[in-house]
Parts: sequence; C-alpha cells; structure tokens
Amino acid sequence: MMTEFEYDAFVVYNPYGKDQEFVSLMTRVLSSPPYNLRLYVPWTDDANDCFEAVATAENIEKRCKKVLVVISAASLESDLFHFQLKLAHSMSPGARRKVIPIRLDAIEVPAVIRFTTSCDYYKKELRVFVWDRLHAAFMDSDYAFKSRVSKSVSLPEKRKLPDLIPTSSPLKRVRSWWRLKASVA
Repeated sequence: MMTEFEYDAFVVYNPYGKDQEFVSLMTRVLSSPPYNLRLYVPWTDDANDCFEAVATAENIEKRCKKVLVVISAASLESDLFHFQLKLAHSMSPGARRKVIPIRLDAIEVPAVIRFTTSCDYYKKELRVFVWDRLHAAFMDSDYAFKSRVSKSVSLPEKRKLPDLIPTSSPLKRVRSWWRLKASVA
C-alpha cells in the first residue's frame, strides 16, 4: 500500500551556526523551481519551539518520504542530531526510506549511515552539482526505469559455418582453418 506523504524530506541538522545557514539556503533552492520539493525543517515548520521525540518520530515516519541529514563538526557533537539520525535509520530497513547525507565539513560520516553516498557540499568544485544530485535522489526509480525507451537489440544473423573436410595433411588443415577464419570474419 502506497501512502501519500505531505513532505518530500525531513531535514536532520543542528539548528545553530552554519548548519542553520545551509539549511535556509537548501530550503530556498530546493523549494523553488525547477526542484519544487517540500522539506520539513524542524524548528521552522513547528509552531512551538519545544522538541518532542515522539513528534519527531511521527513526522519522519508518517509525513516525510525521505530524510536529509546535514553533517558538520557541530552536528556530530549534538545528542539530538544523533537521536534523529538513528531514528531515521531505524525506520528505513532494507533502504525503503532513503537517508541522504550532506557533508558540510570534511569529516567522516557517522557509522550508522557510512554505507550511503553523501553529497559533499564542502567541496567547492562540486557545489554546482549538489542541488541536482539531491533532486535526483528524490526521483522514483521505478518511474525512471519505466520511462526509458527500451530498444530491442538486433543480433546479426547466424552465419552458417562451412563443413570441414578432414584431411590427412596437417598443412591442409591449417589452410582450411584459415579459410574458415576468413569466411567467418
């Protein structure tokens, strides 16, 4: 049974410092055309400032399709960040819900999601591609597969190999082998 989600992604981040600045930029870029993604950003989408673990779990599970994890040195020091990250990971057994890490610093990805490919925003030469890569992560793989044009591969007609006449002379066998090679090629 496919459920409709209100948001495309839940954003896990540290709400202080440069993480907040990046999340504001990411929200502006990904919420506008051509991406038009709906991001659930805690502390900005919530009416109240209080944080409840149950509310976060419900938002990740029932309202959001994927989880964007903004990783920085500051976020790795936050217990709340680790709680939300482990919660998002635990709700995606078999990778049904995709956890998408975005690294702001050249630090190691937490062990829980180390197997996933991260978007490295800290590499200035790759920043041009980050938004398109994030958007591509939201594309439905079944849709992308079905939308490809499938062409049937036409194999060349089978060539009939000439019958070899066994000869007693080794030299004649070599000549017939070369003739066979020449006719097949």
